[in-house]
Amino acid sequence: MSVKSRMLWSDLPEEIVAEVERVLGGAVVDATSQAEGFSPGSADRIVTAEGHRAFVKAVHREQNEDSHELHRREVEVMRLIPEGVSAPALLGSIVTDDWAVLILQDVAGRHPGSEGDGSDVVAVLDAYATLPRLTGAALEQLPTAVDEFRDEESSWRELEAAGTPLPEWAELNRARLRAAGERVLEVVVGEHLQHLDGRADNVLMDADGRAWIIDWPWAGVGAAWLDSLFYLLDVRLRGEEIDVEAVLRQHPVFEGVPDADIDSALAAATGRFLVKAQLPAPAGMPTLREFQYREAIAGLEWLRSRWS
Repeated sequence: MSVKSRMLWSDLPEEIVAEVERVLGGAVVDATSQAEGFSPGSADRIVTAEGHRAFVKAVHREQNEDSHELHRREVEVMRLIPEGVSAPALLGSIVTDDWAVLILQDVAGRHPGSEGDGSDVVAVLDAYATLPRLTGAALEQLPTAVDEFRDEESSWRELEAAGTPLPEWAELNRARLRAAGERVLEVVVGEHLQHLDGRADNVLMDADGRAWIIDWPWAGVGAAWLDSLFYLLDVRLRGEEIDVEAVLRQHPVFEGVPDADIDSALAAATGRFLVKAQLPAPAGMPTLREFQYREAIAGLEWLRSRWS
């Protein structure tokens, strides 16, 4: 989605441009703004006089407090990502009370799934499989999936207490969905780096067919298969023609994961999408609640097929 108010490279102050040029070792001679995304900040693919390329995204606190915080958090996460992860490298950053700027390796590519035939799915899961078990400072500094899923654990109880109308199949299976969802905090435990926002718009496919995981502010540590599972939910939501159950059986990232754990994570997330779908739309994001409801329906349909 385009943001009409997105800042352009030409809008950045001289001191920010100068710092970016210092990091890259040369003057920026070309900048191509990227229109997609919700952030009002800049997002530019740039080229220096020496031919070096980078992707720069920047936001001023006055534009949006939340965006400034997300950029700042992403800087912290990117500094912790070890070598070998299929993610653009952080080349430099600028974080002040007013500005948050990331200078990243430029990945020329497209979002996966454009063909609708599932042909990118394995490559994306291969990228998620590069996320390693963490130790030391990285393990201690990142939030845990247990913390991130605490709201999900209570979702079906909240829906029941509020008397929220459910689709017929969910109503008939309310007790099973609640029981599955309430296990989620034991299911998501782990020490692997996880992106925790696994969707096609957070992945780029390069010309060689390699998937690169981008936009990392929500990252944490948890079970190694979480990102892959929720990417498959995104695949189902978008209607790609691929048997995701076959992928679950065959891809190494899911090896040894019990079916009940898959069901638990899906049930918990689906319940939270239903809870969120009942809330008023955030300012400037009128379609978000509809999207979350569609995610909930996709999750319910997947569980229905798994439990049939």
